[in-house]
Amino acid sequence: MAILMPVTAFAAVVDSYWPAMHKAFFAGKEIADGSDFIKLEAAERAENAALVPFAFTIDYPTQTGNYISQVYVLTDANPVQLTATFHFTPEMPPVIASRIRLEKDTYVRVIAETSSGKLYMAKIAIKTLGGGCGGGVSINETKLRAEAGRMKINVQTPQSGITNQLSFNIKHPMRTGFERTVQGYYAKAYYINRLDFSLDGKPLLGMDVGVGISADPYLHFSYPQTGKVLAVKASDNEGKAYDQQWALPDH
Repeated sequence: MAILMPVTAFAAVVDSYWPAMHKAFFAGKEIADGSDFIKLEAAERAENAALVPFAFTIDYPTQTGNYISQVYVLTDANPVQLTATFHFTPEMPPVIASRIRLEKDTYVRVIAETSSGKLYMAKIAIKTLGGGCGGGVSINETKLRAEAGRMKINVQTPQSGITNQLSFNIKHPMRTGFERTVQGYYAKAYYINRLDFSLDGKPLLGMDVGVGISADPYLHFSYPQTGKVLAVKASDNEGKAYDQQWALPDH
């Protein structure tokens, strides 16, 4: 007699948060489906909920005087749903890779805003074992704070094309306020809250950073092959500022 083994069924990711989120973040604004030109990349199941690779590419139809000026990343099931807001200049392609945190199975939404004020949305479901917004706190607070704000970049110049590829890291614990200390109480939130990139003194890319971004924030993006000096300014929620600049390779 054959023995039938039970089939494990994975529950669908809950999609009930959006009406309240729409009202909270975009009250009274129409948001159209942008899935035709907003492409999202993430693993269907995240192995490490505190370090989840996530990327978006927005191929918005070019129109005179109109471009993607802002992009909002929201994570439905996180305790703080607004993960990040990106501010683009007309010269910057809206293509970003980063790493985020997930508290549990969730949809991650990307909402693109054009310079004329139109909003478009795409979403992706990600499953996880969860707990990415909590966890423990390092006991070596002195070392952690001494290293906070250290930056690294890696620039890749393609053989052809009009853009460079930039990978950026900044050292920071990105404490969410939901981690517990060894004494059992919640540690105070401590995180980078703003990043600004400029090229030869001109704004390139801005980012309002939320606690849904993973520790030691990472960004990968393209930028125009012009300019000699890249500068980055960062600040955290305790009011400390960090800045650094690099001479770029000749083209």
